[in-house]
Amino acid sequence: MDVAAIEPGRDFRKAIDQSVASCSVLLAMIGRDWLDTRDAQGQRRLDNVNDFVRMELASALRRDIPVVPVLVRGAKMPTEDQLPDDLKELHYRNAVELTHARWKSDVQLLVRALHPYMDPQSADEACPPVDAPETATRSSAAAAVTSTQFEPQTIERISKELATYIGPISSVIVKQAAKRCSSIEDLCIKVAEEIEAEPERARFLKSCRF
Repeated sequence: MDVAAIEPGRDFRKAIDQSVASCSVLLAMIGRDWLDTRDAQGQRRLDNVNDFVRMELASALRRDIPVVPVLVRGAKMPTEDQLPDDLKELHYRNAVELTHARWKSDVQLLVRALHPYMDPQSADEACPPVDAPETATRSSAAAAVTSTQFEPQTIERISKELATYIGPISSVIVKQAAKRCSSIEDLCIKVAEEIEAEPERARFLKSCRF
């Protein structure tokens, strides 16, 4: 929860951006009043550039992270002209609808839509193939190899070094990046992208030489 996870004194804009950067897919829950929800001053929340929901969605769309609109209570997809400029791309993302009448089947459709974005080990556990046990065994073994290609001590050390520059979110970012990197050097270069200042990025990369 963002209000509990962002430490006092941190720039919440950077914290949100860094948190979104570490996710594989983002769900945009859209109800019937989503477009016109107002803040205490009566301003439409989507028109406020500092609104948390808008910032999270804009950050994900800017990074081309998959964003799945989830329509609830009969909501319709917003049209492009109903959205602020940094959210207009949301209109072109395929949506999933959750209804009361078809709740179980709709949720299963959502699970299947998210399946490609899950890490291999979690995907195997969430949706095991019932008619191919031999294939499932091979997939689980491959996932185990992937998940253990970096020693826990290595992940911890890189996370601590990165935390000096971006805070506690570093552990999440390093673990996510480790799934897509094949060497320590690749991993350090990947997570260093989260450090804005070039001198600090260089110091971090130098500290990764182990």
